[in-house]
Amino acid sequence: MQEYQLIPAGNKNLVEVLGLQTFFKVNQPGNSIFKKPTFLKAVDNVDLTIPLGTTLGLVGESGSGKSTVARSILQLVKPTAGKVLFDGKDLCKLKSQTLRPLRKRMQIIFQDPYASLDPRQTIGFTVGEPLLLHNLCSKREFRERVRSLLELVGLNPDLENRYPHEFSGGQRQRVGIARSLATNPDFIVADEPISSLDVSIQAQILNLLNDLQKRLQLTYLFISHDLRAVRYLSDQVAVMYLGKVVEIAPTRQLFEKPAHPYTQLLLQSVPVARWESVHVEKEAIKGEVAGTSKPLVGCPFALRCPHVMDRCRNETPLLEPVKSEVGHKAACFLIYNS
Repeated sequence: MQEYQLIPAGNKNLVEVLGLQTFFKVNQPGNSIFKKPTFLKAVDNVDLTIPLGTTLGLVGESGSGKSTVARSILQLVKPTAGKVLFDGKDLCKLKSQTLRPLRKRMQIIFQDPYASLDPRQTIGFTVGEPLLLHNLCSKREFRERVRSLLELVGLNPDLENRYPHEFSGGQRQRVGIARSLATNPDFIVADEPISSLDVSIQAQILNLLNDLQKRLQLTYLFISHDLRAVRYLSDQVAVMYLGKVVEIAPTRQLFEKPAHPYTQLLLQSVPVARWESVHVEKEAIKGEVAGTSKPLVGCPFALRCPHVMDRCRNETPLLEPVKSEVGHKAACFLIYNS
């Protein structure tokens, strides 16, 4: 079985995102070359840091920009502005030839394991293909490396010649995880890796990711709508709304003392068993979502916030530290006034 070199964890930030902006040009009826183009602000001025060997959970409603942030970090989508520092190197400034050697240190696990696997290729070839693309082993070593990767994620190596349709959803996701580990990466983006799986299988995949992180000292960006999974796996959590980070904090602080109204309402939406908090009344998030193609004035959550003030409609709050909470930041005027 392949030996993996462990990188000692410390206070070093493996990934730093500074002022990240990713805009997409929108083609609307009536647009012409004489008219100013319209842009969708999918990610707008996002700052994040992920220390080596830790997990940053990224949560928010659909369309909040979570996956775009992930793809911008990996340079699968070219950011409009800002910096993405990976091990001190700004990926946004690197040309494709210089970026290619770094790609083997950054991998992604996709949401739908069936759609991300080639149905015409065996899982052995799928898992081992990154080894060939990056010239990481000889043809003689190829099969041994593939079998060790399958074993690492809990699959029988003798299944290497089977095709994706012959596996269950959980097994296919294990194949996807094995493929992401093929290049011995330092950083993995897990983009909703459990959303398409049964609940019992979700727990197995989460335990696998947790075990692999400890064994290989991996650094994760974990994106999920399942807040319980985020709480289990993450060391810190960032909450996104309309392309902006509205709150970020160590996991325990965020779940026990959420500061931003959106985070509070989001946590109330977490389903609980019938015997837990039966008499707690949950408040739904009301109002309309503001558009991201027009200039946004004020707080992005102002149209839906139950505590909105006049100031919220005219000024944009900055991500500021929450008093007496180390590492806890939120973008809300209520915090400034507390």
